[in-house]
Amino acid sequence: MLFNSFTYLLFLPLVVALHWALPPLGRRILLLIASYVFYMNWMPTYGLLILGLTAANFFFGIAIDKYPHNKKGILTASLVFNLGGLCFFKYADFLLKSAWSALHITKTYTGFPAAIPDSSPVLNILLPLGISFFTFEFIHYLVDVYRGSKPMTNFFWFALFAAFFPSQIAGPIKRFQDFDDQLKANHKFDFKLFREGLGLIFIGLFKKMVLGDNLGRVVAVGFNNPLQMGTVDAWLAAVGFTIQIYVDFSGYTDIGRGSALLLGYKLPENFNWPFLAASLTEFWRRWHISLSTWLRDYLFIPMGGSRVSNFKLKRNLFITMALGGLWHGADWHYVIWGMFHGAGLVVTKDWSDLVNKTPWLSRLRPHFLWHWSGVVFTFTFLIFACVLFRATSIPHTLQVISRMFTLAPSSAVLHAFMVSTLPVSLTCYAIFLALERLAHHSVKQPVPIVHNLVSYWSHSWPARLAVCVALGLVIMGFTPEDVSPFIYFQF
Repeated sequence: MLFNSFTYLLFLPLVVALHWALPPLGRRILLLIASYVFYMNWMPTYGLLILGLTAANFFFGIAIDKYPHNKKGILTASLVFNLGGLCFFKYADFLLKSAWSALHITKTYTGFPAAIPDSSPVLNILLPLGISFFTFEFIHYLVDVYRGSKPMTNFFWFALFAAFFPSQIAGPIKRFQDFDDQLKANHKFDFKLFREGLGLIFIGLFKKMVLGDNLGRVVAVGFNNPLQMGTVDAWLAAVGFTIQIYVDFSGYTDIGRGSALLLGYKLPENFNWPFLAASLTEFWRRWHISLSTWLRDYLFIPMGGSRVSNFKLKRNLFITMALGGLWHGADWHYVIWGMFHGAGLVVTKDWSDLVNKTPWLSRLRPHFLWHWSGVVFTFTFLIFACVLFRATSIPHTLQVISRMFTLAPSSAVLHAFMVSTLPVSLTCYAIFLALERLAHHSVKQPVPIVHNLVSYWSHSWPARLAVCVALGLVIMGFTPEDVSPFIYFQF
């Protein structure tokens, strides 16, 4: 079931209404049932898979806590179990294709006589939606129990933690301690949370359907025909996808967080103005926050983190990002995307060390030009990284990048952009972001007119209703006819 589908438009209000009509125990049971209905709407068989993984990890957690003398071995077995399942569903075909390619390269250069088929063998395994996110949440749970956190002892509540539909398929990656506390709380209907949740859902739908889906069409014009692009086309396609992946994924997060708030639950924020980051290090503190903190806590720090020599620190950064790239997708261009980010973080670390050791450079840091030049440089880096992410292969990536630096007159992408609704919708979104940023700053340094507008908005039902109706009409009017899945569903 897609957040941007008509089915979900019927499903969510029904679940919310029943949820608040039931007593506390009934609410939790309803949410568990609704979460499995939500997931099995896509493929009923894989509901049994998620149930099996949930049951296994529940008993692994109990065993780690109950048998402290053997907990290391139990943890190791549980990690093998979870990562083995992820590798089978997500990487089996990738490994087969890679091995086949390696054999053909060997045959080409060594004349290796073994019979090698012309086409790569494949298992054609259908990837279960959200398997990467399920796996990371299970690993977080087991490692934290190993480190001393108390396990969840109620199987049904643990199953709800794993399957909670607002965060089920593409995160945010929840921490079980926080979710368990919310499960134990006696939730009462909070109109403020409900209003905030509705606002997030509307904003998320606007990002995904009005901006993301229309950008996807424009970007596809260029990436589907890279050799036909002109210079402007190539840059527009690359920048367009950089924005598309943000509005698509943050839109999903907004709808998920908003849906959870309607039910009285809070999910962690996943984005914090990432394109205003002045360095790549800062970007990863602002982008997909639940994943970057997971990689930090359960991969980077166990490898030694920053408590090691400078060489090992940079090695840890590089390996963490390379594995993060592999997590995103079973293809070499994702791995190279991760390595590209890893190399960028290493260079960022070296540059930061150089600035700290150079007095005249250190004195330039407070200047606004220093900050904004960092923002521009970081965003430019992200554009090239997104080309790697969007392209289907390394040769495809090189074709797109080459067109970015080849003077050519084609304007197919530019034309697709100009005849779309994007010039209007992106302008409206930019104005909204500017007002939001201004309101955020006015909290620290009150500006009378902004304070009055925020106060009016907070207390005026007609104003909020008018904006919601207008936004709903814009979403319906500007959304493409075909419904597109969220980009991160494939991971």
